[in-house]
Amino acid sequence: MRWLVVGLAMLLAGCGGPATPPTKTKPEATQASITFPAADGTVVHGTVTGVGGTTVILSNMGDNDPAPWQAFAPALAAHGFTVLTYAYRYPRNPTTFTDAYGQGAVDDLTGAVTFARGQGAKRIVLIGASLGGIVTGKIGGAVRADAVAIVSAPPDLAEYGLTITPAELAGLTQPKLFVASRADATVPYERTRAYFDRVPEPKEWFELAGDRHGVRILDSENGGQLRDRLISFVTRAVPG
Repeated sequence: MRWLVVGLAMLLAGCGGPATPPTKTKPEATQASITFPAADGTVVHGTVTGVGGTTVILSNMGDNDPAPWQAFAPALAAHGFTVLTYAYRYPRNPTTFTDAYGQGAVDDLTGAVTFARGQGAKRIVLIGASLGGIVTGKIGGAVRADAVAIVSAPPDLAEYGLTITPAELAGLTQPKLFVASRADATVPYERTRAYFDRVPEPKEWFELAGDRHGVRILDSENGGQLRDRLISFVTRAVPG
């Protein structure tokens, strides 16, 4: 319909009538490629979208593909947030997963928080899906994140030595949102619910129909619900 409005405005102007003023649109959030050191000094690559006093850090699933989070980042940035997406140090879509990958993911997220604060972030929000939800819970209390959201994550990957300790769970005292698909075929719904049950208040639980896992929900018929709930949670929990 936009072409019709613009065409009508031109027609009125040509006939000597008042021209319709152009519609103002909000400029797209700027994006910049960045690097930062992980907690152990490893160089990590990422992208920063938007500008704001609060930085929202989005952590990947085990496939280490930041593309779904990068597609979501402008929607968050439009609400006045800086959004940081990044790739863990290990390859994208690895054929195997190792203990070193798990510990590296913890160090990578810790480095992202340090980087964000070094860039002037006044508040930090951590959002992680699957593996990202584990590392988010593992460091969220220690780094004093202002809010935490966890999507389709269990409380541990014990077979790879990656476990959130009782003390780390108890340290998650900030506002928290947990999200799970009822028929998740990768991480059973009950595992994410158990994670939720082990953390203290304040906390929110949000469940979706279907079997999509983690950021794959964003590409499903429930994607709009997930995007809206994440944005609503962040804007309620912290200012932009």
